[in-house]
Amino acid sequence: MIRLQTYAVFSLLATITSVYYAFSSREQFYPAMVYLSTSKICFVLLLNTGLVAMCVAWQLVKRVFLGTLREAEVERLNEQSWREVVEILFAVTIFRQDFSVSFLAMVAALLLVKALHWLAQKRVEYIETTPSVPMLSHIRIVSFMLFLLVVDCLFLANSLGSLIQKREASVAIFFSFEYMILATSTVSTFVKYVFYVSDMLAEGQWENKAVYTFYLELISDLVHLSLYMLFFIAIFL
Repeated sequence: MIRLQTYAVFSLLATITSVYYAFSSREQFYPAMVYLSTSKICFVLLLNTGLVAMCVAWQLVKRVFLGTLREAEVERLNEQSWREVVEILFAVTIFRQDFSVSFLAMVAALLLVKALHWLAQKRVEYIETTPSVPMLSHIRIVSFMLFLLVVDCLFLANSLGSLIQKREASVAIFFSFEYMILATSTVSTFVKYVFYVSDMLAEGQWENKAVYTFYLELISDLVHLSLYMLFFIAIFL
């Protein structure tokens, strides 16, 4: 975290310096903006600052809702990251005509949001297997899942808006389906947490918990499978 803070400070200083130079040398808004968008050095600095801002936001969200990560959560994060990179590379080959800086930014945001979802799922699993959980942990995980659902809906609305505007198969359809899957995963995780709380209030005597959990996972998998099928149908047909 300290290294990220140091890198973020230097990135911000470099960006401020480039912006100051652009406005001081051009003296007007439009020429300065043209210079910032055409200069390769300024463009790289601005892009780097955007990525740093995403990482800082991710760290803040993680610290507020989760605190210190456990070893199992870090392992889950590392394992899933490699799989997602492969999926993203596959998506890039499909939508290579839409490859741009905005596409890279959306991909980076998607990876960060997915990482938060993995952590939420792992934290719920940890709470389910822990005999005594503080009330603060319950408040944080519920708030975290609600936060993720709001983020999913916002990104989904943005992707659907772009898709409706273009009215053609573009990279927006990829992000739309991805955030639909993430939203359903968040709902599934929240319902599983509700099952855990219900069983806890019943002092572990809820006999049908395993049955309901099985059907929940089955429905969730079927929904995800249906969404993946619709995605490939929309792309290749």
